[in-house]
Amino acid sequence: MKLACFQSNKGLRQMEYSQFAQAVKDLHYAAVDVPLTVPNAADTARSLGLEVAAAGPLVPPDLSADNARQEEIVNAVKNAVDSLAAQQIPTLVTLIGRDTSRNGDENIAIYKDVFTPIAAHAEAKGVRLAFENWPRNGSMLAITPELWDGMFNAVPSNAIGLCYDPSHLYWLGIEYIQPIWDFQDRIYHTHAKDTEMLPAGQNYYGIYGRQLSSTDQRSWWRYRLPGYGAVDWTRYLDTLYQIGYDGILSVEHEDPVWEETPERALRGLQLAQQFLQPLLS
Repeated sequence: MKLACFQSNKGLRQMEYSQFAQAVKDLHYAAVDVPLTVPNAADTARSLGLEVAAAGPLVPPDLSADNARQEEIVNAVKNAVDSLAAQQIPTLVTLIGRDTSRNGDENIAIYKDVFTPIAAHAEAKGVRLAFENWPRNGSMLAITPELWDGMFNAVPSNAIGLCYDPSHLYWLGIEYIQPIWDFQDRIYHTHAKDTEMLPAGQNYYGIYGRQLSSTDQRSWWRYRLPGYGAVDWTRYLDTLYQIGYDGILSVEHEDPVWEETPERALRGLQLAQQFLQPLLS
């Protein structure tokens, strides 16, 4: 398993990509996920000896029954797939929102119509889509094992899989080890991000979070660097090893303690590398 990272917070995104790539190389990361919006990012990373593990995230328009919106989604994803194939990047990290006016079954039906031709195109190009399980307050599609089953049954193509992130599952109250076993053949990419629970906020807001604009900006959880929250990283990585996963573990640094400036953000990546690398050796 190789350790990667990407420009996942405002401090890191303040850096020119070449500067970022050199910095993470100096921090002993082996790979990077490259952004779709930076020209020649893959060439820049490879020139430094970094493996280009994936590209993304791609966030097309949310699912819709509208034909024009569906065509827009298909074109956006196919274009990204073509770009990755041309650059020999194997995995596209993808997010897809639901049509919040429709129920889960209706969204899966729309997903089937939209992503069946996308999956066939990705198969032909040798690119895999890895859906990250980011909830976006419950408005994304690929967020629970129930919905993953629905997606994979609707579009059984092996071009469709997961970017597995335990931090999201934890605060949703979903045990994050068993799904690794259940979906082991569909885990194409993994994120390393932790979650810290904040009891005062949890007791004040409940699981649905803040409802009134007049209340404080307290939260009941926050993302942290690996090792600074509640995820059991030894067990998580051991389970990935047991299923035979030998791909990329990509640090998604969204820790608010370590993100304000490029210097603090890089220090956060250094702390993550120092914590995780011994578990990968």
